[in-house]
Amino acid sequence: MYQTVRGMRDFLPEDMRKRKYVFSVMEEVFQRYGFEPMETPAVESFELLAAKGGGGEAIKDEIYYFKDKSGRELGLRFDLTVPTSRVVASKPELVKPFKRYCIDKVWRYDRPQAGRYREFTQADIDIFGSPSVMADFEVIQCSIDVFKALGFKEFKIKVNNKKILEALILAAGIPKEKTLDAFRSIDKLDKIGWDGVKEELEQREVPNAEKLMELIEENRIKEEFKAFDIGKEGAEEIDELFSIAKAMGIDNYLELDLSIVRGLEYYTGLVFEIKAGGKWSCGGGGRYDNMIELYGGRKTPATGISYGVERVIQLMEEQGLFPELKKTEVYVAPVNKDVRVEALKIATQLRSSGFCVETDVMERNLRKQFEYVNAKGIRYCVIVGPKELKDGEVTVRDMVSGKERKVKIEELANSIKIGSE
Repeated sequence: MYQTVRGMRDFLPEDMRKRKYVFSVMEEVFQRYGFEPMETPAVESFELLAAKGGGGEAIKDEIYYFKDKSGRELGLRFDLTVPTSRVVASKPELVKPFKRYCIDKVWRYDRPQAGRYREFTQADIDIFGSPSVMADFEVIQCSIDVFKALGFKEFKIKVNNKKILEALILAAGIPKEKTLDAFRSIDKLDKIGWDGVKEELEQREVPNAEKLMELIEENRIKEEFKAFDIGKEGAEEIDELFSIAKAMGIDNYLELDLSIVRGLEYYTGLVFEIKAGGKWSCGGGGRYDNMIELYGGRKTPATGISYGVERVIQLMEEQGLFPELKKTEVYVAPVNKDVRVEALKIATQLRSSGFCVETDVMERNLRKQFEYVNAKGIRYCVIVGPKELKDGEVTVRDMVSGKERKVKIEELANSIKIGSE
C-alpha cells in the first residue's frame, strides 16, 4: 500500500471540518480589521529563500530544495512572509498601509517528531508601510480577538524587542560578532531549558554567558540597557505598546519576556509569541523593517504575526473548544427504485431550505441505508415510500430517539427545523 511522504499527512473529513472551522473564524476576524486575502506560489526561487536576512545559504539543508528541468534552483516556501515581501518589493504602487492575510501550507525539511511535520499550515497577518507601534498593536489586538473567537479563555502574548536584546548583549559584555550565536542559543530555551542554553553558549564560545542569562532571567528592562541608544529606543517602543494596550483594556493579555528572540534573523524591533497552553508557542512574529529593501524594493517598514494552525487545533482539542460542526443533517431514503426520483426531488427541496442532505446513491435496501445513516451519525432520516407519497407525505425518523412521525412534504423543512430545536 502506498503511504504519505514522510512528514506529511492526510486530513479526513472529521479533521477537515475542524480545520475549515478554524480557517473561517480566523478569516472573519482578519477581515474585520481590514486585512485582505492574498496567495503566493508554493515554489519560489532559491535565491529569494536564501537571501541574507531571510534564510541565508545554510537554509538549503532546512527546506525542500531542488532544480527544475531547466536547471533553475528552486525551493518550497518555508513561511508566508518571505513570498509576500517579494510581492510588496515588486509592486511599490500598492496602497499603504498594505494589510494582507494568508492561510496556506508551508514546508520545512525538519526531522519529523511529535507535533511537528514537514508540511504544515500557517495563518499570517501583516501590515506593510507603517513604522508606528500602532501597527504592531493592531497585529496583537487582532490576534487577541482571533484567540477569543476560537474560544480560548487563558492565553498570553509574550512581548520583547530585538533592540532591548541587543542592548542586553552589550550590557553583558558580549562582543558584537557573537551576538547571533547568543540569540540562536537563547531562542532554544523552550526546547533545551536554561542548562541547555548555558551549555550551548559555552560551546559557541560566547563570553559572559552567566551574566547574559542572569539579565534575561531578571526579566525587566534595566536602566543599564537604556544607556545604549538602541536599548533606549527599544524600551520606549515597549512602553508605548503596553500603554496603548492598557488604554484599550487588553494589557492583561500581554507579558514582557526577555527570553523571546524569534528564530529568524529578519526581525528588527518588537517581537511576540502566543502561548495558549501546552509547552510550545502556537504563534509568533514581530517587526521586520529591512525585508522589502533586501528584496530590491523601497525601504518599507513591516510587522506581522503567524499562527501554527496545527498547534492551535491541537490545543483546541485538548481544551474542548470545538463546537458541534455542521455535517449531513438529513438523509432521504427511498424504499425502492420506483420512488428514487421523488426522493431526489425531496432532497433538492431540503437543500434549497439550507439543510445538508444526502440520499441513496448505492441503490441499497432500506436496512442498509439505516446502517449507513447510523454509521455517519446523521440525525434525521426521511423515508420515502410509495404509499406515503400518494398521500403527499413522508416518514421522518429521529435516529437518536427512534421516534417516527408522518409529515406533509410541503411542511417537511419546517418540521425538521422544529424537531431539531
